[in-house]
Amino acid sequence: MNEKIFEMFPILESERVVIKQMQKTDIDVIYDFNSCKESLKYIARNPYKTIKEAEEKLSFHLSRNEDKTAFWWTFTLKSTDEKIGYGGLFDISTTNNKAEIGYGLIKKHWGKGYMSEIMNEILRFGVSIAEFHKIYGIIIPGNEASIRLLEKNGFVKEAHLRDHSYAKGQYFDEAIYSLINQYSS
Repeated sequence: MNEKIFEMFPILESERVVIKQMQKTDIDVIYDFNSCKESLKYIARNPYKTIKEAEEKLSFHLSRNEDKTAFWWTFTLKSTDEKIGYGGLFDISTTNNKAEIGYGLIKKHWGKGYMSEIMNEILRFGVSIAEFHKIYGIIIPGNEASIRLLEKNGFVKEAHLRDHSYAKGQYFDEAIYSLINQYSS
C-alpha cells in the first residue's frame, strides 16, 4: 500500500463529474440521499427524518477523513457544480492493505452513467495510486444496479452473509463483492 496517499487528499475527475473531498458544507447531499426511501431500499438504514441525523453522518465521515481511515468524496457535476451524490473508500486497513467501497447518487441522477464514471476514477485511485490489495463492497442482495456496477468493474462475489444486519424492523442478508489487485505487493 502506498501510504503517501494520506499526504494530500486526492481530487478525482471523470468526463462529467468532479470527485472532491467531502466538506462541512456537504450536509445537503448527505441529507438528500439518506432521507429518500428509494435511495435506501438496499441499504440497512432507516431514512433520515432530520438534518441533525445528516449532520451526525457528515461529522462521522469527516472524522474518518481526518484520522486517515477513509477517503470520503462528494460527487459534483462539472457543468453545473450540482452535488449529485457521495461515496468513498473507507474502513481502510493499512495492516491488511484493503478498503471498503461505498457510494450513492441522489435519485434524480440515476440511470445516466455517472456512477460508472465515478467508479472508474475511484478504482483507478484505489488500485493504481493507493495500491490497495483488496477493495470490497457490501451489497444487499436484490440491488441489481450495484451488483452490475461492481461486476462490470471486475468485482467477484465472495460471500453471502445471512441475516447480517438489522434495520427498518427486519434483518438483511449481505453479499460481499471484492476486487483483488493482482499488481499489489
